[in-house]
Amino acid sequence: MDMDMGPPPNLVIRLEGVEGLDDPGASPSEPLAFHLAVDARGVPQHYHACGGGGTSMLRVSYHGMILAWGHVPWFWIRGGRSSNSLATTVIAKAEGAVLREDVRGLVLSEKHVWGKAEFDVEGEVARLGYLRCKAFLFEGKAEEAKATCQVQ
Repeated sequence: MDMDMGPPPNLVIRLEGVEGLDDPGASPSEPLAFHLAVDARGVPQHYHACGGGGTSMLRVSYHGMILAWGHVPWFWIRGGRSSNSLATTVIAKAEGAVLREDVRGLVLSEKHVWGKAEFDVEGEVARLGYLRCKAFLFEGKAEEAKATCQVQ
């Protein structure tokens, strides 16, 4: 049951890691996988809501090319002492698809030249709406980008 008390928090997607991207010699049988963390920032103390589950899904794309997708599990956002919380994690995989070497090269070049590669993450999340977010893969140990998701 949802108990929504107060304005909704800001949702942020963090890209915690990618498998099958940095290693050009990776086995073609291993799909590309994005490890995404959905964070809630600015959660009012008495705010409680749930989302995800069912057919909820997020897609990861790069310059309009869908690279991977994954189901969003059920999760709760609860207010408390901290105004930030981890809502859920999503593993988005390229099920049966192999990342072409030219796309891999573009991503790695962008990361090397600009210090980060930018991905679009979007999809329908039950009880929250349609999310449009940015996720960044950094070169080395860069600061975490704070790109708030748009929820429609």
